[in-house]
Amino acid sequence: MPGALRQCGGMKLCVHELPRTSAGQDEVPAAPPRCGHAAPGDDLARAVWLGGLAAPVPLCSGLGRCGRCRVRFHDLSVAPDPLPEEEEILGPGLLARGWRLACRRQITDAMGPELHLDVPAPEKMTVMTTAAPSLPKQEHLALAVDLGTTSLYWRLIAVPDVREEPAPDDFSLLCRPPLPVSVVAEGHDLNPQAGAGADVMSRLAVASAPEGRARLARLVRDHLAALLRQQTASLPGIPVERLVLAANTAMTDIFLDRDISGLCAAPYRRSHAGGCGLTVEGLPPLLIPPLPAPFVGGDISAGLLRLLADGLPRPLLLADLGTNGELALVDARGRLWLTSVPLGPALEGIGPQCGRMAGPGSITRFEVSPLGLACHSVDGPLAAGADVQGISATGYLSLLALLLRLGCLDADGHFRTPASPLARRVAPPPQQARTGLRLPLPYGQWLAAADVEELLKVKAAFSQALEALLRAAGLAAADVACLALAGALHKLGVASGQIPMQNGNPSTEQMFIVSPLFGFGGGSMANLFSTHPPLEERIARLQEMSRQAR
Repeated sequence: MPGALRQCGGMKLCVHELPRTSAGQDEVPAAPPRCGHAAPGDDLARAVWLGGLAAPVPLCSGLGRCGRCRVRFHDLSVAPDPLPEEEEILGPGLLARGWRLACRRQITDAMGPELHLDVPAPEKMTVMTTAAPSLPKQEHLALAVDLGTTSLYWRLIAVPDVREEPAPDDFSLLCRPPLPVSVVAEGHDLNPQAGAGADVMSRLAVASAPEGRARLARLVRDHLAALLRQQTASLPGIPVERLVLAANTAMTDIFLDRDISGLCAAPYRRSHAGGCGLTVEGLPPLLIPPLPAPFVGGDISAGLLRLLADGLPRPLLLADLGTNGELALVDARGRLWLTSVPLGPALEGIGPQCGRMAGPGSITRFEVSPLGLACHSVDGPLAAGADVQGISATGYLSLLALLLRLGCLDADGHFRTPASPLARRVAPPPQQARTGLRLPLPYGQWLAAADVEELLKVKAAFSQALEALLRAAGLAAADVACLALAGALHKLGVASGQIPMQNGNPSTEQMFIVSPLFGFGGGSMANLFSTHPPLEERIARLQEMSRQAR
């Protein structure tokens, strides 16, 4: 196991966090370093981030693409010689000042008994907090958490008290119609385990040893405890009486510090079925939704419960697309079909060379303007000279759909020379870099040929999983009445285009909440004649169906 998981032994490792504005320059660290221990042979990135010596960042699992694991050696004499990928990503200026990619490095004896490193400050995640309400005495607080492999979404809610309070291990609280609740605060953050890698299997590799699993469990538990302290500080005397944690089976068992050996090799098996109440030290009474299968977890079961309570038409398909894709199909007879597929972290903005999780400073949507590409962030159109730090997954999806429509990409994802003058302004000729072809984009960003390939792999993997699920259920795509994309309605709606479905048929488009075909047409003129309702209208329909079902 990495030395970062040990309490003593080896060298002393001290990590200094630079100010947010430094962007890898030579400014003085803003605070004293965090120090721990590491040993020769330890992975440097894991020693830094799993050791708790730096705030978590969304790493690309050692692919050497994202550059977020960059560290600066204070002592240039012990900095290792640059690697080709470091020359490409960091450039000669940063390399000369001692910056290297930690994911490609190991601790060595040559680094001495004490190693000091700088790291850039982490990306700030979004937290939306409402004004703390004056809660009636008959209400109590509950914290709902969606713990993904990459992200952690949470919502603090005020729930009316009920006369017949269920026992702590009674899951019926989640199985009955939704209670009227008010949101006190909500937000999202990076999963603090991200230093172990961006995918499920890298997380399981660390958790396969008891000390690694305990460390990963503690990272999330401490994060939730700190979140509760922060959010309830303005609500004195109102305790949080329940914590509901929805996660895939691997993330659930790691959080509970349970044996995960059944998830590491085929035939895969669960250690428990979930659907129960538990006690975790330092946290409120915990509810775990049912875990239907080894790689289909409580996030899917919780989503299905809500969709079924809302009375959506069947056959109903729920797709939770993230680092791991989980699909659940409920047919007209009420039978449940499940499948899962590894998608990688590209849909979280991790892996592509300019990839970034959605948030301030990221491009979330591309559009065509008379001058070329127009870029948008979560706050609206980007002004000239804006500080852009990367491209979110929705930004990449909208860009690929736009380039495909303009003839700048072919159906196989290869760059092509477009015919129209506007398309040539949108997509200048690709440039050859050490890592392959790059299409220059505004604000110093670019689209690499390797990025297109990664996103097409996601599309292919999802398509295969969907086809397998429909085939097992004996259904055609046209038979599905509704497709719900878990947690992605508004996020996908921000993207004005996506990679269209191959050989898409408009006759089956009504099954989708988010149109799978807008890559074939697009543009405002096409929308005038479209019979596919806009996303906002479909969300409104779902909300109306939910009200009628109560």
